[in-house]
Amino acid sequence: MSKFVFNIIFMILISQFVYLQEVAIVTKSSGTVKYKKNSATLFKNQVKSGLELFNNDLLVTGGDGFVMFAYLDDGSLIKIHKDSEVYVNGSLKNNIIDKKIIIDDGFLKFDIKKQKQNEFKVVTPTSVASVKGTVFYIDSSKEGDVFYGLEGIVKVLNIESNETSNLSK
Repeated sequence: MSKFVFNIIFMILISQFVYLQEVAIVTKSSGTVKYKKNSATLFKNQVKSGLELFNNDLLVTGGDGFVMFAYLDDGSLIKIHKDSEVYVNGSLKNNIIDKKIIIDDGFLKFDIKKQKQNEFKVVTPTSVASVKGTVFYIDSSKEGDVFYGLEGIVKVLNIESNETSNLSK
């Protein structure tokens, strides 16, 4: 292969990497876990450690499923338990990932490191939580959300009532 062709291929790969910047990586998975890349129409039925996650990727756990992933910039850790449906969002700005999780349904544990700029957002059908750095659980369903604080403070906005409350331990 000529050096010219190699350089063109290399430049294409670099541009793809910059455009499709990974935001998180799967660190553990067990049971039934499905994954759908943001641009795909079909689910991948096998999720393993090391799977790169990009903005707007979807993770769905079955009745025996569990998946854990970490954001690459600060190591914030999210554990998704059985029967959950979660969109992973993140956009890279100045080497910091602006993070947001969208939960359609499920039980999750968050271990969020202190954020350097924006707050970490957790969006459900009934709530929006803003997190600077804390550990908490959320049990989200169509009936509503239940938050369990372990440390730190989570600011929770109820979408229906437009009321804000602070969750602490």
